[in-house]
Amino acid sequence: MKKYILNYLPFYGVTIFVISNAIAMYYYPGGSIFDNEKIGYDFFRNFLSQLGRTKAYITDINGNQISNLVSFRVWSTGMATTGVIFCIYYFCLPSFFENKKLSIFGSFFAAIAAICFVLTGITPGDVTIHAFDQQGKLINVFSIYKIHVFVANNIFYFAFPSAIIYSYLIYKSNQIKNVYGLGYYTFSVLIFSYILILIYGPSPIESEFAMILQVTSQKIIALSWVLSTLILSIGIKSANH
Repeated sequence: MKKYILNYLPFYGVTIFVISNAIAMYYYPGGSIFDNEKIGYDFFRNFLSQLGRTKAYITDINGNQISNLVSFRVWSTGMATTGVIFCIYYFCLPSFFENKKLSIFGSFFAAIAAICFVLTGITPGDVTIHAFDQQGKLINVFSIYKIHVFVANNIFYFAFPSAIIYSYLIYKSNQIKNVYGLGYYTFSVLIFSYILILIYGPSPIESEFAMILQVTSQKIIALSWVLSTLILSIGIKSANH
């Protein structure tokens, strides 16, 4: 069973991730942080997370935000499913490597990142919990957006040590060719760069350039993680045969 999981499960996860994002992009009504009139999804101006909003930025003739429930449901389901698949995969991954203790350590970080993947999908960034105060006025109690941003960023904070560990394990392994570790080597460099952008880079609300920088780097790092996992799985499948 574990051999099947290691050989094939990442392929299912990547397929679900790519297809669900593509469908959600197709159905996204439009609008971004700086433009509430542009129709459709803009690859360089819309974050992936905006596919998980219940309402799009674009507004109707009355100034009301248009529903994004179709995109939200597809994207959230895809993110949550991919996260669960990756969590199962990394739970089984230590069984392949000789250095079990270090591999378990790497999978621990990866599993937390995968759980954050799930939580990112099920926490819409535009939902706020409201309540009435003593005067009967409606006030904001808590924003789901804060949870969404926290878990979304922690995907990469936890994926980084996992990428470093598995890059080392692949390099030291006698069972898998080093070429299959290329995805993790690349991912380690990219994720370190992305963390620097998250910490020291400009806020996406500062300017359109800052938004494009953050949006583009997010897509690169998200895709590199799922692809690096897929490449490792291909290497393991080759070794098992």
